[in-house]
Amino acid sequence: MLRAKNIIYGFCTFTNPPKNKYLISLYRSEILNVVAVFPTSRKRSGSLSPKHGKNYRGKDIVSYVFEANRCIGKKYGSDEDFSFPLVTTIPFDYCFREGEQENLLKSFESAEIVGVLSDEEYINLIYAFSKSPLTPRKYIPIFEKILEEYL
Repeated sequence: MLRAKNIIYGFCTFTNPPKNKYLISLYRSEILNVVAVFPTSRKRSGSLSPKHGKNYRGKDIVSYVFEANRCIGKKYGSDEDFSFPLVTTIPFDYCFREGEQENLLKSFESAEIVGVLSDEEYINLIYAFSKSPLTPRKYIPIFEKILEEYL
């Protein structure tokens, strides 16, 4: 279920308070298993002028923003466009979650794949993570490897 580019939606029980939440799967391997990020609809871009894509504070990339109703991929199992209904931000300072697929999915009730990021959106997101000082260093080699494979 958690393959790179998959967008999952469900009732997340580990947030306080529990609520409906998206999860974007970035990477999966036998060694690390899954690296995923949790976007938010709160205004957390860290930028004075948030825009779609990578956002800066000074010279540093600090977040990635998805504009509301802008196509970022396809609905799962469909040729229909997928977009978030609200402006959605991945703030790089706290968004990461990793572990076994089963454990990540246990923190959701009724989790389902709702979308798949386009290659372009995925690469732009991975590039932003690879260049951000807020990305945990242990993920940088993974993101650089992904970029090598795609570019």
